[in-house]
Amino acid sequence: MAGNPIVVIHGWSDNSESFIKLSEKLERETGQTAEQVWLGDYVSLDDDVRLSDIATALEVAWIEKGLPATKNSVDVIVHSTGALVIRMWMDVFYAAKGKRPPVENLVMLAPANFGSPLAHKGRSLIGRVFKGAKSDKPLQTGTQLLKALEMASPFTWDLAERDRFQSNVFSNGGVRCTVIVGNAPYSGIKGIAHEDGSDGTVYVSTANLNCARVEIAVARSSTGEDKISLRSQKKSRGTAAFLLLNGFDHGEITGKERLPEQLVDPILKALRVKAGQFAQWCAECDEATRAVSAKHARKRDAERHDFQNTVFRVRDDQGHPIEDYTVEFYGSFTAPKDRWARVFNRDVSGKTHPYSDNNAFRSFMINVTRLARELPKNSTRLRISFSAMPDIADDKTIVGYRTTGVDDIGQIELDSETALEFFQPNRTLFVSVVLPRYQKDAVFQLEQLENS
Repeated sequence: MAGNPIVVIHGWSDNSESFIKLSEKLERETGQTAEQVWLGDYVSLDDDVRLSDIATALEVAWIEKGLPATKNSVDVIVHSTGALVIRMWMDVFYAAKGKRPPVENLVMLAPANFGSPLAHKGRSLIGRVFKGAKSDKPLQTGTQLLKALEMASPFTWDLAERDRFQSNVFSNGGVRCTVIVGNAPYSGIKGIAHEDGSDGTVYVSTANLNCARVEIAVARSSTGEDKISLRSQKKSRGTAAFLLLNGFDHGEITGKERLPEQLVDPILKALRVKAGQFAQWCAECDEATRAVSAKHARKRDAERHDFQNTVFRVRDDQGHPIEDYTVEFYGSFTAPKDRWARVFNRDVSGKTHPYSDNNAFRSFMINVTRLARELPKNSTRLRISFSAMPDIADDKTIVGYRTTGVDDIGQIELDSETALEFFQPNRTLFVSVVLPRYQKDAVFQLEQLENS
């Protein structure tokens, strides 16, 4: 007996033709008729189109085609940007209205859940030349979508706040989601843009739907020395299965060119998994992922190491973004030859990306494989501190932040155990930082009226 209808949604600059081979395979393997497999197509290279537009258009098309809207009645496969499309749709048209989405099993192939290192490059001239040529509007690359896809984008932060930390969409009895991502770079000329820890387009860590958040609070002080504290981590609600497949790049994982058993088998298992089997399926995926990570852990080349996408958002206590700030990682601030600072910044800290439209949001790719290797060698705790401008200590500055002195706000100190809790492999950690903003007396003064 055939199961749920299957809806397939492609990624940015792609179309449904990339999934014909996989869809035909699934039709044969799952018992669906051709009429039960739906291939979605949407506009992704128009500069005016937003993800909210696509999600709204998806809802209209869903209703027009008569697809079921009851809980657990449809299975969905998405690739890359398609993950943000389906999450936005479920959040806006179901979770926000207190309803359960119709999706039962959701398979995300190399999803850009928390950004892509190529998104800002797609907005460049190179992106316009090579991708814009495919657009109905010449030289357009989908600017609004690429802004949402950029590393450390406010869009992915805000969406995670809603569907990963507030609602419980992804759960055993709700949407059972499986993320499958590869770790291989593109071959040929496409490989020139490859980033370590990625499949050529998305980072392994930004694909994983499981994430966490933490707050770093700085208490306002009248004595001239603020106090900084790290609040305990909060993991995202529910869970998603996460599987790392060795040797697949971002395009190969769609099955467009070939459908090896190594790819088809987990997709079929993810589509067939039932509520009572999901915990075991998650455990199987975790075990397989650890085996792939272990295979590359001892290699000096960081191409397939495990990373954490660590996203900082820094604001002042008035709620305004602080765009001119620095995050420092070190062992001893006073030591002339601080080994931790040298090793962390050279070997552990990878690509840093400030969000182009708001530098208060920044992504730091942290090589967790190398961090775990270096921790036993360092008796000194790892410290994290912040500095921001304008500096209130400057004589000419009348509003600003008290962060530039060594002891102004202090630092977060992480011992080995805490550091491995803070930096975990293959995930995104959202770090919210709030700094007090100070005003000197010159900003506003009151004087008594003298008697005449």
